Amino acid sequence: MRIKIRKVTAVLLAVSLVLGSTGCKKEKKEPRPTPKATAKVDEGNANASGKGEGQSDIPLIIACKQFSKKFNPFSASSQADKQVVDLTQIKLVKSDRAGKVIYNGIDGEVLQYGNEEYTYYSATDLSINYDKRTDKTKYTITLRDDLVFSNGEKLTIDDVIFSLYVFCDNDYKGSANLKNMPIQGLLNYQANSSKAEKLSKKKVARYIKKNPAELKNFIKQNITEQGIEGKEANRLIDIQARMLLARNTGKKVKKISGIQRTGDYGLTITTQGYCKEMSAALQIPICALHYYGDTSKYQYEKNRFGFRRGDISSILANKTAPFGAGAYRFVKVENDVVYFTSNELYYLGCPQIAYLQLKDMTEKLEETRKELLDKTSASGGEGEEESVTLAEAMELSEGVVDVIAGDFTKEELAQISLLNSNNKLSGNKVNTRFVGDGRYHYIGIHGENVSVGKNAGSESSKSLRKALATLFSVSRGILEETDGERVRIVNYPIAAESWVSPYSDEEGYLVAYSKDASGNVIFNGSEEAEAKTELAERMALEYLEKAGYQVEDGKAVKAPAGASLKYKVWIADGEENALYPVIMYAKEAMEKLGITLQLQEVKGEELLQKKLKQGLQQIWVGSRPIEDVDLEKRYGAVGKENIFGVSDKKLRQNIVELQNIMSSENRRSVYRKCFEGVLESAVEVPVCEFNHEVLFSTDRISDSTIPRDISPYYTWLNEVQKIEMK
Repeated sequence: MRIKIRKVTAVLLAVSLVLGSTGCKKEKKEPRPTPKATAKVDEGNANASGKGEGQSDIPLIIACKQFSKKFNPFSASSQADKQVVDLTQIKLVKSDRAGKVIYNGIDGEVLQYGNEEYTYYSATDLSINYDKRTDKTKYTITLRDDLVFSNGEKLTIDDVIFSLYVFCDNDYKGSANLKNMPIQGLLNYQANSSKAEKLSKKKVARYIKKNPAELKNFIKQNITEQGIEGKEANRLIDIQARMLLARNTGKKVKKISGIQRTGDYGLTITTQGYCKEMSAALQIPICALHYYGDTSKYQYEKNRFGFRRGDISSILANKTAPFGAGAYRFVKVENDVVYFTSNELYYLGCPQIAYLQLKDMTEKLEETRKELLDKTSASGGEGEEESVTLAEAMELSEGVVDVIAGDFTKEELAQISLLNSNNKLSGNKVNTRFVGDGRYHYIGIHGENVSVGKNAGSESSKSLRKALATLFSVSRGILEETDGERVRIVNYPIAAESWVSPYSDEEGYLVAYSKDASGNVIFNGSEEAEAKTELAERMALEYLEKAGYQVEDGKAVKAPAGASLKYKVWIADGEENALYPVIMYAKEAMEKLGITLQLQEVKGEELLQKKLKQGLQQIWVGSRPIEDVDLEKRYGAVGKENIFGVSDKKLRQNIVELQNIMSSENRRSVYRKCFEGVLESAVEVPVCEFNHEVLFSTDRISDSTIPRDISPYYTWLNEVQKIEMK
């Protein structure tokens, strides 16, 4: 369960490949930062001695998890390693606090988040143009012409092209999703055949199913023996199958036709159709060709892109000394500490702090935790819960580290607040910021498997599911009681921070499943828990009657054809699941009305996802990354691929309409129609997002320079150059 004690985790990183810039409310755009050598920084000085011009020589020390010491931007996978990369690199495309792409990054763009306006600058301008006639989308990228790497060498579009080709190469095994995008000519390039993209999906699927000896051997040597699994294995199998099917029928392909260089600071990327994930996939680091690649192997006009195609081993060879154009320069890693000095050439301005350290605190915190646990036990204290909190907070308040991120219970947060003289979570010792953990949690109700008369789209079936959804919705309040500020209740099937999510002050915004069977809004979420539960139970009973259930003395005693008085709930990890209290609360409420929930534990989220694809689920507890906004895959798929079993013509029409809309505001409007359609079908109950806490030492850090409104899309590290020490 979520309320169990957890140890300190690493400083929270960006969950969704997004960066941004400023953090102060302005009525007009903030001035554009420019790279300027404002300080003389000794790259080799890891001890933070000496002082840069106008900078603090007090190092900013950030607690993190254990390093894998793979600091290469093409191979970093652990959370701590990715932090090192993020501090030394810049992204091609960036997003704001709500995950919205920054289109005018060169001259800056002012965007609103909540009630605040923020100015964002980035390395590029991005324009997207979809041609309905040809069903192709052109992404035009313009690069700032004053960018330099931390050694002073110019950053140009050739560094971008080099990076694009590495991230698209068959030998790239990292998490960047660019290699899966429908870029024109990409499949042909990966399969090395001009015919590969012309092969139908059905033909390729039949070939894979047949599994001839040549394909079997290829898979064994290049996938199985290499330990590649899951989505990456499926992607490679599709490419190898196309390569084998298309051999001797087409020409060899030397480049990705959809990527076109238009000048020293410009390029275009063309995709087949319009792909919603493409903008996010472009949020990759711009890696230095002269450092990670081989300049002698780069000549764009001759289709040479800085490395040997199909073999990026030479690029991955440098694992421990990252280099880029980011806010900080890597110095060294020593005794579980990574040392950095500021990059005075950083395009968003020279950092105010000359020296920065990422410190693996795993062992230290465990030692301190045991010491305090022993002291607490010896003094007759009640034990572990208090000691863990004190161990984590002590490191911060005593100056061992300046920033710690972790998961704290409601009780632990109360303990942390005692460190401050005002007895609040933010004060003279510690400043606490809450930020979502990057996942949206929900309860799914399968449309076909929870229906009346096997008709998922009938009013009776919707009424049945609304009865269940109403009680699940009201049960979400138990999380607020147990987790306090660590939980954020969500009312639409999308993360609340997302730019496509309805705002709480928008006209028509409703608490999920707060209408009765007659369409009247019964509660708004502010009622007392007991009163709200009673209202929800009455509403649910009305829905059950409307669905055709026979009701006697306030209980359903007989179900209509195709429906039931018992429904099975799949819950990953059983009692350990964060939403287990919600299910138990709803179970008790439903039993009062004659409906029994039968809980079935599933061993882990991965197994749950496999079971959902079999199409046998009735009700389940699920979650997904907040950047997942693929409604077509989720609700528009056919057959078992549609894990919600939703059948709604209007909803599908709205999902299709999204494909042809470029305007952000128009897209928001259609997204809302889609979300309301999902709620109307009652196949998904939005539950919550859980928060991490990021603790800043206000003993050492200037409180006014800590970024406001950090989010899962936009962490405080996005404005690390603005942080000042006291």
